[in-house]
Amino acid sequence: MLAISCLYEIFEWLLTIVAAGETADRYNGQQGDIWDAQKDMALAALGAILVLAIPRRGGK
Repeated sequence: MLAISCLYEIFEWLLTIVAAGETADRYNGQQGDIWDAQKDMALAALGAILVLAIPRRGGK
């Protein structure tokens, strides 16, 4: 999950480099927060860790 989140954030960054200024601003969801990508990846990592911490039911 973390890898997918990182790949998406890199894709979003590359798109803003290639796209025109206003188009990139409309697509990019930073909403004025320069740490948006890092926060998104941190939440993805936290979610992945929490899922690993949940014990499985019905396993051996």
